[in-house]
Order: sequence, then structure tokens, then C-alpha cells
Amino acid sequence: MTNVSFDKKWECGLTKPEYVTGSNKFRDVLITEYYCETCTATHKSKEEWSDLQSQELCLFQSSADASESYPQMETTSKCKKQMFTTKVRWNVHGGMTTFAGVSEESIKTCSLTGLTGQEINFTKMGMIVLNILVDALYDLLKQDKPNLPLRSNCDITYLYNELRNLNKHIPSNYWGGTWQIIQVTDIAIGDDIERIRLTRNEIQHSRTFTLDDKRFNDLHHMIVDLVKRFDQHNKPARLYTDHLNDIFAKGVSEEEVKVLKHQIINEIKSGNFAFI
Repeated sequence: MTNVSFDKKWECGLTKPEYVTGSNKFRDVLITEYYCETCTATHKSKEEWSDLQSQELCLFQSSADASESYPQMETTSKCKKQMFTTKVRWNVHGGMTTFAGVSEESIKTCSLTGLTGQEINFTKMGMIVLNILVDALYDLLKQDKPNLPLRSNCDITYLYNELRNLNKHIPSNYWGGTWQIIQVTDIAIGDDIERIRLTRNEIQHSRTFTLDDKRFNDLHHMIVDLVKRFDQHNKPARLYTDHLNDIFAKGVSEEEVKVLKHQIINEIKSGNFAFI
């Protein structure tokens, strides 16, 4: 057996997994650290499993104080000690090494930066829309229109309009539909083009720059299936699914939130922000 999809689940602070199912390639590099979404920190493993049940996290009053800190740091007068026993769940497909490359420098947790969970949700979904979903449409259009502008000069608005004018991948309910008319069974490439358009409109026209957990999870599940279909159709050099897993696994910094907000605000000011 070589490459098998599987799920892993364990708890921070336990010396062995609660349960493990599946297999991994023997040549894969072992994970030496993992990101816990519950306590929103990167844990370093001790031998095989991490024993961090009594780990003390230092919650700083300002993000400036927190920028260079991690759970192992000594507590100062500006910090509050809290004890954490957390549960971690990962859904891993195609091997655990997908998550092993997340750098500790990129992870600044909401407890340290002051970001809310809804801000993190919005930022991650914005990264997906502005990167992975644009890549999928660009690679799709390039198959029929080789002389495209540079990828950096293309956005979903341009790519969607070009694909619609081409009228090759026609959605099941034709162009310009709403979420309500797209069924789960509508899985043609044209249907996924419409899903990308609607997701883009929803994220890029947000007035609060937040996304609640329920909506984030709904979009998450939809996009996971969508990029799998684009992986099969476009056959990119790097799978969109791998890029998606990287974004879901990584932490979000305050700087990334600011960059996304500024990008959206600048597009509004430039007039290139209408619904499509």
C-alpha cells in the first residue's frame, strides 16, 4: 500500500493517539511539530507524540509584545498564565507531510494577536478566493485561450466574463444564477465556475471582513469538492487541493488580515468591484 487517504485524531497532552486509522508512506518525513486549532498554537512533538497537557501560554496585552513569543516563553508582568488541555482533529488526505511545512514564523494566534475567529475565517477564505480559485479559472481558460494576460493581471471578474463569453462550459442552470438554484448534484465545470463567482461576490463584498463558523464550514466543504474536480479537469502541476490544505492548516497574522482588507478597499475605490 503506498498512498492512502486517511484521518488522524489525537489530543494535546496525551502520549498516544486516541485513535489512528489509515496508513502513510514509510519514506515520508515524520512530523516534528503540529498546529493545534483549539489552543491556536504550534506544538513541538516529544519523541512521537506531544505531551503538552500542562503547557502554559503567555497571553500578551498587545500584538507587538507577542510578535516574538511562543508558548515556551517565560511569563512576564505583562502576561497572564493559562492552563490548556485541548483536543486536536486533523483531516489529512494523501499523507501528513502536507502540514509539516507550515513555518512557525507564519503562525500568530488569535489569543496573541487579538484576531477573532471570524476574522481568521474571513482571511483564510479571502486567500482561497484570491489565489486558488483564480488559479483554477485561469488554468481552465488557458486551455481554450492560450494568449492570456499574465496570471498576476487576471482576477475572477475578468476570467469569469471570458469563460462566459466563450460559452463552452455551460452551467446546468445557465449563467448568472444564485446559490439557491445550484444543487449539490450540479457538478459540471460550468456549475463550479458559478460557485466561484458567487463565493467571490460574497467574500469581496463583505462590509464587516468577518465570516462566522457556520458559513466558513459550508464554503469549506463546497470548495474542497470543487477543487478536486478542477484538479481532475485541469491537471495542474501542483494540485489545488494541496494549496488549499496549506491555507487551512496555517495560522493567520495581523499583517495578512490588513493586506486582504487593503486589497478589497483598493478595488472598491478603483471601481473594479461590482457584482458579477
